[in-house]
Amino acid sequence: MVQVEVVMDEKALHARLMWNFKLVKLSWALFFILIGGSFILASLGKIEDFQKWPIIYAGSGAILLLLNLLRIISKINISKFTTWLGAVGLVFGVAELYKLDFSIWSAAILIIGVIMLFEVLRK
Repeated sequence: MVQVEVVMDEKALHARLMWNFKLVKLSWALFFILIGGSFILASLGKIEDFQKWPIIYAGSGAILLLLNLLRIISKINISKFTTWLGAVGLVFGVAELYKLDFSIWSAAILIIGVIMLFEVLRK
């Protein structure tokens, strides 16, 4: 059987790199809005001071996971590190927000296992 390798022309490769760059910039913008908004809401008394950090953790994790989801949709290689970091941040932030008492290390190990499982199932 013959395999055909599709090679992107330089213009398409440049367009994909620019789209990835825009996605990263969008993620950073959302991150700074999240941090600034959390601190403003805490200073205005709209949220309790102890709630701002779990919101930042969960929001940052969600931003990283959404960045990689958009990369998958756009057929751009994802970063396993940011996927793992986003999952840990989201789980840790939600757990802190709802006062669930568990170790961050146990969550990290659980998420590593889930990511490894998805990697095996994807191939």
